[in-house]
Amino acid sequence: MILRIRSPDGTQRITISPSCSFSEFIDALSEKFSVPVRNLLVYRDIKDKNPIGTFKTKTKLQALNLNHGDMLFIKSRSEDLSNGKESINDSLVEKITPDGVDVILSKKDGLIQQKLNPHLCNHNENGRCVHCSPLEPYDEEYLAKHKIKHMSYYAYLKKKKSGTGGKFVQMEDVNCRIKPGCMKHPPWPEGICTQCQPNAVTLNQQEYRHCDYIEFEAPHIIENFIRYWRETGSQRVGFLYGRYEVEEHIPLGIKAVVSFVYEPPQRCSSNSVEFLEDDKQALVEELAGKLDLKRVGWIFTDLQALSRSDGTVRNLRHAKTYFLSAQECIHAAHFQNLHPSASPYSSSGRFGSKFVTVCVTGNSSNTIEMSGYQVSNQCMALVRDEILLPAREHPGQAYVKQSSSEQYVPDVFFREKDEYGNEVTKEARPLPVEYLLLQLPHGTPKSSYVPLLPGGPNGTFPILNRDQTADLEIFKRYYRSQPDEAFLETLADINVLYFLASNETLNFKESIGEICRAIKSRDRSLVEQFKVSPIWATFEQIISIDSDLSGGGETWACSTCTLINNATATACEVCGTPKC
Repeated sequence: MILRIRSPDGTQRITISPSCSFSEFIDALSEKFSVPVRNLLVYRDIKDKNPIGTFKTKTKLQALNLNHGDMLFIKSRSEDLSNGKESINDSLVEKITPDGVDVILSKKDGLIQQKLNPHLCNHNENGRCVHCSPLEPYDEEYLAKHKIKHMSYYAYLKKKKSGTGGKFVQMEDVNCRIKPGCMKHPPWPEGICTQCQPNAVTLNQQEYRHCDYIEFEAPHIIENFIRYWRETGSQRVGFLYGRYEVEEHIPLGIKAVVSFVYEPPQRCSSNSVEFLEDDKQALVEELAGKLDLKRVGWIFTDLQALSRSDGTVRNLRHAKTYFLSAQECIHAAHFQNLHPSASPYSSSGRFGSKFVTVCVTGNSSNTIEMSGYQVSNQCMALVRDEILLPAREHPGQAYVKQSSSEQYVPDVFFREKDEYGNEVTKEARPLPVEYLLLQLPHGTPKSSYVPLLPGGPNGTFPILNRDQTADLEIFKRYYRSQPDEAFLETLADINVLYFLASNETLNFKESIGEICRAIKSRDRSLVEQFKVSPIWATFEQIISIDSDLSGGGETWACSTCTLINNATATACEVCGTPKC
């Protein structure tokens, strides 16, 4: 029988036997409309809310009262998700909660408004012509004029939707593994066929980014991180915590706003870092969640001093060496795979990642600067399927594994120009990592911006997992050195919050949620209420008793690292700078 199928792109016909099951009918529709079976929803009427069945339904078409000439209506699951509707009976799709910025940008058209051209526009202010009509967010001339190297992910989506078949946009990751469950032959390495064999992969430089900008809320976030290298000469790694927001300077862009850096326990040297077991991460994640923050990236140093006297550093990473090593690209892809972005346009419910990588190194002027990166979705897939390795010959080159009896590896190629300017295809053994990298700009907001976690104005609190461990005495000195009117800022430090939440003597764990709400909303009245609470009054009494026993005395701040030291100390307890 012939069934008429109406989709957002028009009406088509499909011939199928009445004895076929509904799942076989879905397979035929999937092939005809190039939509994954899990994404197809079939309705009898365009106004229906409940589909006829799913790709798992085995009922015959006759039993569903489908007859020759019937008109059916289909939608893709991606349309229902973008309209905020629930998907149906699809337990195979992993549920990932989209970020708030994804919800906001999915509803925007992203059009770039233009002003009237006094030389070319011959109409009034309410009219529009080709010279002043709004531009699409993926307009190449606009991006080139404003030096935007990669369009945003949502601009790329809009570009895909603007073409033929745009109603059924699919965003699927590369698959480098043998499809499981093939019954036509013994499993690999005894057999393989074209149905289960993964396709060859040709690497392309990605033209869009999932995150377009990295914003550090305050300069002290980076200064405190780099200070470890200045004091010890050892490299350091940390995780960036913050949130994703709309980036206004890039059409439909996203920026990662960093509020603090958490440095996990690690064994550091001048050229290596080894992670140690971390018993603080769970509480840090809990505190970040109470502040509506999440892990948005990672940061590491690669610094070598050129001159200690003027603070210059060596320029190690440039076009003639590498910007990120293959091993660092693999780490970045691993972290991006751990933090995927939700996508209604993928059958898996995930596509790409907004997780960022920041490298702190020397530039051509021999000063310290940061560089932001992401790796492409193809790199994420190669690392996820465990086929990408760092090359031995050069740190800036990767190597795709050869097939073995344990694992089948598809052919991976990349394109480059030869000495005659011709584009040639080469096997990715080895592979320049530039094909996998996306650069991200970075910066800090205007000076009038108030960061979420500014910390006390007088001195800093010991940073987690550094050489100095915070105790009650250090906390009391820090607290007493701050002005009374800066009580909110005094507590607005992740290291202070962790100390309060984890310290059994003070027992602030039950009150930490109230403190975080005050910090998050910047509500001074709420934090002042906490200041007069019984638990804080008990702490004030402890300070008073300690002052009586010690005979008072003023503290002093180190001129180098700003640590608050005892009045009797003649040198800083951390960096050894003499008292001024």
